[in-house]
Amino acid sequence: MRNALLATAALAVFASPATAQSLEDAATATYSLEKNHAFLTFAVSHNGLSDYIVNFTDFDATLAFDPADPEASSLTVTIDPTALNTNYPDPEKKVEWETELATDSKFFNAGEFPAITFTSTEIARTGESTGTVTGDLSFRGTTAPVTLDVTFNGVGNMPWFGERDLIGFNAITTITRSEFGMDAMLPNIGDAVTVEFSGEFLQDE
Repeated sequence: MRNALLATAALAVFASPATAQSLEDAATATYSLEKNHAFLTFAVSHNGLSDYIVNFTDFDATLAFDPADPEASSLTVTIDPTALNTNYPDPEKKVEWETELATDSKFFNAGEFPAITFTSTEIARTGESTGTVTGDLSFRGTTAPVTLDVTFNGVGNMPWFGERDLIGFNAITTITRSEFGMDAMLPNIGDAVTVEFSGEFLQDE
């Protein structure tokens, strides 16, 4: 009986953390990406029949967050273009395809451009829990402005992180890949690329 009670209590801690939805409930602080709960994908049309979706598996971000004045916040993101996960079914060909996608000059060309970066330049609040983050995206040697549509999902405190806040966001944007010099296989592979993020940021100690 004692073990069952302990198990129930443990499940309650994991399933029912203290959370709040208001921006103002979060601490003013610098937050780092909590990589165990962060997801970044891009999707591009394949012959107009489906969206081909790829996951980035190695990326980082730092958020200087001021909930009382969100417009004064700032965000920086770094993505490793060699860290990709596709849904190719053959394991050997999967590795070959992901390597080609990451390193071939007509795709990510990671040998010459080993990082994709985003640095915010302007943040605007559009609703109680929504906003836009505009910044400079540097990709394949080209830097251009990109605007993310962002939703604040809430703030929580997990016991294993002590008193530090966790804050969660979703974000989405669409870029035109040819503007960054990636025009291979147009129009069979679409020019518009949808990038989506969902994840948590942990308050720095």
